[in-house]
Amino acid sequence: MGIVGGRRGHARPHATAAIVLVAALLASILAGCAEPVDESRTVQTHIGRLHHVIDVDVATPTPDRSAAITVTYAGDVETPAALSALVTAIGAVAADLDYPAYLLTLVPALDPKSALTVDPGFAARRDETDVLSTWLSLTEALLGTVGYDVRADGETISVGSAGATAHDIAEVRRIGHGTAATTWVFRAGEATFTASARVRASDVALFQAVQRNAGAEGQPVWARSWQLDRRQDHVRLDLDLVIGSASVPAAQLTVARYGRTLAPLAHTSLTALAATRTSAWLTLHHGHDAFASWASDQPAAAGRDPLDRGWDVWLGRQAASARR
Repeated sequence: MGIVGGRRGHARPHATAAIVLVAALLASILAGCAEPVDESRTVQTHIGRLHHVIDVDVATPTPDRSAAITVTYAGDVETPAALSALVTAIGAVAADLDYPAYLLTLVPALDPKSALTVDPGFAARRDETDVLSTWLSLTEALLGTVGYDVRADGETISVGSAGATAHDIAEVRRIGHGTAATTWVFRAGEATFTASARVRASDVALFQAVQRNAGAEGQPVWARSWQLDRRQDHVRLDLDLVIGSASVPAAQLTVARYGRTLAPLAHTSLTALAATRTSAWLTLHHGHDAFASWASDQPAAAGRDPLDRGWDVWLGRQAASARR
């Protein structure tokens, strides 16, 4: 019974049917939302029971995010075979429970800031053992944290070492890992060094030369941040410079005023780049002002600097002097 028009009466049949339909639809939507969450929790529970697993997080896939499993493993997993067995066991659980293709991240309990992330096809890769062996070697030998990301089209290995970067670059060279599909990224505070394929002896020397040359706060000129990029066929160095005690307006940053101040840093940077015996590029920044640019295999580009301050030609002369 219901109240219709201010009087007690029977509810209209079509209104009742609509309410029932809406309720059924809402229940269906809620059930659909709960199902992936319940599935993820079930997978998480089963993986958590595996030997060597300390902690596990299983992310529910969404339209914007693929499925992902993060596992923290015990310190007694010390061989590629043991780690491979764990990867296989995790895959077996996911397959048994029909969990979709997922990114797997492995985190060592003894080094929780480091992580190895592999794509869904990793277990079928012929180089699985090599990757796991490299991962264990890096986390054992390096002082910095390691982020190792392996995908079908290549791999990126990031190392955050702060003051121990030179040591870790040398250790990476000793380990000897790297192919044409490998990119190394070393971070030391505001400095970044990237290299492709295997790390070479010349990379160690180049990084140390640039680091020494960057100077320190309080000097007449020093690099607030820098990025060194060594690829198979070229090397590039970008320096963001602090000049004096305050920011210099672009119109006042001229060769006549600051050429003598910048000459030692430019000369030593160009000398280090020349030692690589490959195409080399150098760019000097002061904040957002990329005021000077030089390339070993290209002439100074006329008109690049709208203020026409002459820094590109000046860098060319410094490069010629450095090669003598």
